[in-house]
Amino acid sequence: MKSKVLLVGPINDQGLGGRFEEMRVWARFLEQEQFEVSVFSMFNSRFGLENAIMVESVHLVFPTLWSWFPRLRNLVLRVWSSRFFRNQRNDFYNSEKWYAFAHSFNHLVLFITHQSKEIKIFESSLPVPVSIRFTGTVHDFSALKIHHKKLSSVARNYIIHAPGLFHGFENSIPKVFIDQTTLAEKSLLDLKIDSNLKIFAMIGLFMEVKQMEQVITVFANLPNLNLIIFGTGALQTSYQAKIDALGLSNVKIAGFIAPDQISQLYTQIDALIINSAEETGPMTGIEAMASGKLIFSRPVGAMRERLSDPEMIFDNTEDLTEKIRRFSILPPERIIEYKTTLRKRYLENYSNLEVKKQIKNMLEEVSDT
Repeated sequence: MKSKVLLVGPINDQGLGGRFEEMRVWARFLEQEQFEVSVFSMFNSRFGLENAIMVESVHLVFPTLWSWFPRLRNLVLRVWSSRFFRNQRNDFYNSEKWYAFAHSFNHLVLFITHQSKEIKIFESSLPVPVSIRFTGTVHDFSALKIHHKKLSSVARNYIIHAPGLFHGFENSIPKVFIDQTTLAEKSLLDLKIDSNLKIFAMIGLFMEVKQMEQVITVFANLPNLNLIIFGTGALQTSYQAKIDALGLSNVKIAGFIAPDQISQLYTQIDALIINSAEETGPMTGIEAMASGKLIFSRPVGAMRERLSDPEMIFDNTEDLTEKIRRFSILPPERIIEYKTTLRKRYLENYSNLEVKKQIKNMLEEVSDT
């Protein structure tokens, strides 16, 4: 009989973002390893994840209406989303309907931040192994320490991208370190490594935490180099206004690239810049490593461990500007060496094969405890 795994995470109304892509990785790998995979999101289950069974809260609250009267689904969803059911939604993870549903699985994996409502699942007495795959930075470990005191009788663990993200957290609740990988692995590894270092990129949702405007300003001082910003979001107008105000012809916004077209993005660039204030990965760092591109990153998320080279880590925009200038005058063979090293590190530590093995081992070990 197949082991049943439920992946839980709030899917946004665009079906985009690092959380969604990471859940897609887990869904595919678990299916390949013969697990029966379902995905639960409070809303937006219309965004499919591989072949997983998609479930959202309205399916459990109004199962008969949802199953027997498909023409009423939009109405049912609007009613459930209304203010009249706010209290029920807020207390959903303590409900009998949720408990009965969750109890039918062998393991739950929560793709959440510490502020997500789904943290209630981890804190509950549900007698099913539950893992948290953190998709945000943990700043206050005091709550995690409290968890340990409450949950000594149930199977719980944390899945962390890299040790640096939990530096200073001492707790006997099990932790396992599993980083990200990319489902575009084959197409990215097929890209040729070259010595070019003229076109830089930033990739992601246009949010304050990504700090893209700072890097736009950097390229005002690098007129012979180009920056392409890939993504979408509310700040696009602000970014374009910044570009126009500075009169920059070497910076452009290229828009969103679908995940299944990601290799086409990496054919256009020579290096990735990660200037985020906070990250847990990010996935773009893994993609850039696989594609054999140079990376300049703040010491955020798992990037310090991934790069393992202080020359590609910067602390502020002045430091970034200086590093880009220094790298841009390196001999071609030296640039190729840097790029090749990053791809080798991907193959050794972050490949599909390696991460799939780690995921399977983690689920088996926690289930045995």
